[in-house]
Amino acid sequence: MVNSIIFWGSNAFIVILGLVVWSNLNRIHREIVQDHDEARSIYNKTVGESVVNIASGIYGYSEQIEFDIKDMDPIRKKYNEHNTSYLFWAQLISLFPLLGLLGTIIGLIPGLQQVKAGEFDLLYSSLSTALWTTLCGLVASIILKIVSSSHGKTMNSIEDYFEENDRKYSQAIGLGKVTARDGAN
Repeated sequence: MVNSIIFWGSNAFIVILGLVVWSNLNRIHREIVQDHDEARSIYNKTVGESVVNIASGIYGYSEQIEFDIKDMDPIRKKYNEHNTSYLFWAQLISLFPLLGLLGTIIGLIPGLQQVKAGEFDLLYSSLSTALWTTLCGLVASIILKIVSSSHGKTMNSIEDYFEENDRKYSQAIGLGKVTARDGAN
């Protein structure tokens, strides 16, 4: 009876925690993709005008990047908060093999205590519980790692997008090609 409670309790805990982690990873990933889409509409504003120098007869086009710091900063802050949350949940994946191992140890204790009394049936039952709990923890860890890895490419490309645009804006500010509104320079 005790082994049955340990078996179902530990495996149910691992499965429920796995579902919570999986759900949060997917939810936060969707929010990060939305942050990226929102940032694209802010970061890609340009204003241009044709320039003609009558004396030299040279025709050109002058382009400036226009941004509003009040629009950009909240998006970047929101993205950073979502990214931090995602990393928190992704770090929990490493707990699943440890939870499986903990279930193994807890499952073996009752069986090993009965070996002195010569009751090997309980030991066999304990071994079964222990191995199933280990398997449950490992399978949950593998599945969640695959989910996290599938998000990895998107997460990296979004981070690269923000970093590249930050670099471009810094460079454009230095060249005087950026018009910053609301007193930002």
